[in-house]
Amino acid sequence: MATEATDNTQADRVAALARGADRLATEPPQRRATLAAACMATTAACADRWVEQAAGIKAADATPARDAVFAEETGTGPLVTLRLLMITRDMWRRRAAGELPKLPGGPRVAHRPPPGVQGLEHVERIEVDVVPWPGLHDGIIFSGTTATVRCVNTGGPGHAAAATFRRLWQEEASRRPQGGGVAVVLGAGNVTGLAAADAISQIFDHGRAVLLKLHPLHAPMVEVFRQALAPLVEAGLLEVVAGGPEVVAEAVGCARVTQVHLTGGKGTYDRLRNDLTARGLNVPISCELGNVTPWFVVPGTYSEFEIGRQADAIAGSIINNTSFNCIATKLLVTCRGWGGREALLAAIRDRLEASPRRPAWFPGSAAGYEQLTGERLPDDGCLPWTFRTGIDPVGERHWLDREWFFPAVAEVCLDADSPEQFCGKALELARSLPGTLAANVTLPAFRDPRERQRAELLVEHLGFGVVSVNTWAALGYALAGVPWGGLPGGTAAEPGSGLGYVHDPLLLPLVHNTIVRGPLAPTLKPAWLPWHSAGRALTRGLIDVYTAKNLLAAGWGLTKMLPGVVRG
Repeated sequence: MATEATDNTQADRVAALARGADRLATEPPQRRATLAAACMATTAACADRWVEQAAGIKAADATPARDAVFAEETGTGPLVTLRLLMITRDMWRRRAAGELPKLPGGPRVAHRPPPGVQGLEHVERIEVDVVPWPGLHDGIIFSGTTATVRCVNTGGPGHAAAATFRRLWQEEASRRPQGGGVAVVLGAGNVTGLAAADAISQIFDHGRAVLLKLHPLHAPMVEVFRQALAPLVEAGLLEVVAGGPEVVAEAVGCARVTQVHLTGGKGTYDRLRNDLTARGLNVPISCELGNVTPWFVVPGTYSEFEIGRQADAIAGSIINNTSFNCIATKLLVTCRGWGGREALLAAIRDRLEASPRRPAWFPGSAAGYEQLTGERLPDDGCLPWTFRTGIDPVGERHWLDREWFFPAVAEVCLDADSPEQFCGKALELARSLPGTLAANVTLPAFRDPRERQRAELLVEHLGFGVVSVNTWAALGYALAGVPWGGLPGGTAAEPGSGLGYVHDPLLLPLVHNTIVRGPLAPTLKPAWLPWHSAGRALTRGLIDVYTAKNLLAAGWGLTKMLPGVVRG
C-alpha cells in the first residue's frame, strides 16, 4: 500500500516505510529489476511536468536563456534519472541470474608510477570501465567518452588481482543491498534530479526505504516525485515530503531510521551532526558537500579549434544552472608562459559575455556576489558572470578558500618551464583546495610519450572522486553509472566533500575514484552547452530513445535527432 503524504506524523511514515523495507528484504532480486523498470515508465511519463516545475523554480521565464534552462533541467532531472534506473535494472536482472554485469572493460591492474618519480604514492589500482554502457547507445550519444572506476587492489598482480576483485565484488553485491531500515534523505535545492537519485541509490543499492525530505525550494516537486517514482511509493518504499528542519528532527529520532543522507552544504551537515550528537542518536550520516572545483589546462601545442572547444567546455561549466552546481568550475589554472593562454581566456570571456545573465534564484547567492566582488547586484536581479584572471593565490586566497555558490571563477597562473613542472605545481595547488569531489584537466595531444606519461600522472594522482579529462566532470554525474562522491578518507568530524558514494548501481567494492575522458576537440558541439540551438529538443528526444519499445524505434529516434546534433 502507498503511504500517504498528508495527515501522518513522521513516526507514522517511518513505521510504514520500515514495513516496506522488511518486505523488500524477503523478495528475490528480480523484484528490484521489476521496480526499476516500472519507475522508468513513470519517470518518462511525467518528464515534461517535472521539467516545467523545475524551470519555474529557477525563474526560466525571466531570462532569454529559457530554452537552455529547460535543456539543463531535462538533462539533470528525468534524463539522468532514467539512465540510473536503466543501469540499476540491468544490474538486478544479472543479480537475479546469479551473475555480475558484463563490463565494457576490466577488471585490470593499473600500472604503478615509473621509477624516479618523486612525491607520488606507489599504489596499484584495479580499473573497470563503466562507460560506454551496453544498450544505452553511448557510442553515439557520448561519442569518444569513457569512464574508468579505479578501486583499491587487495589481490596482488595480474590474474590474481582480477580474481580477488571479482570475489570481493560478488560479496559486496550480496551484502550492501541488505542494509534495511529507513534512510532519511535530505534533498539538495540546486538540482532536482539529485533528490531522486539519492532516493534510488538508498532503495536499490542499500535495501532501505526512504523518507525523502525535499529542500524548501523544491516543495512544488513533491507530487512530481511521487508520480515519477510511483512504483516505489506504492511498494511502501518511498515517501516524499517538504518542510523544514523540524521534519528531519522528528524523523531521525525514530528507531527504524538506519541512515541519514544529505546533499548540500557543510553548514547543513554540521547542524545535523550536532543535533544527532546532542540527542544521543547514533545514526550514520552519508553526504555530498561540494567542492572548489578546479580546471587545470596543461601547457602544450593546441590548434585554434582545440582551444575553442576547451574554452566552450569551461564556459559551459560556469554558465550551466547559473553555476549553482557543486562542480561548477571555480578555479581555472593555466601556465603563465603558455602561448595559448590569452586565446583561451579571450574565448571563455567571449562566451560568458554573449550568454544571457540569469536570476539569482538560489538563497544567499546575491549576498555572496556582493561579498566577493564588493559590487551591488544589478537592479534586474540577475547575476553577472564574474571571471577574474591572474589572481594572486596567496594575497587573494579568499577566491580559493570557499565554494562561492554563484557564477564566480578565478584564474591562477603558475610559473613553469615545462609541462612536467606545471603538473607538479598543479598537483600541489590541488591539494591545498577545499573539497575532493571533482576536478577537470585539459591535456594536449602530446607527441612526446614521456611528456604524455608525466601529464597522465597528474590525472592519476589528483585527489578527487571524479577526475575528468578534456570534458566537464558533470558528465560523470550525468552518465549515472559512475560512483559519485568525495574521495574516500573523510571523517565525521572532517567530511571534506562527503562520506560515501551515491550513483553506484553496480555495487563496486573499494572504490577509490573515477577518471572520465572525452575528446579534446569534439567534432560536434556537445548538447549540454547552454548555447546549443537544439539542446532542449535533443535532451527531450533522448528520453524517448531510452524508453523506446525496441531497437528499431530507438534507432529511428536517434536518426530524427541528427539534424539538431549537426546544427548545434
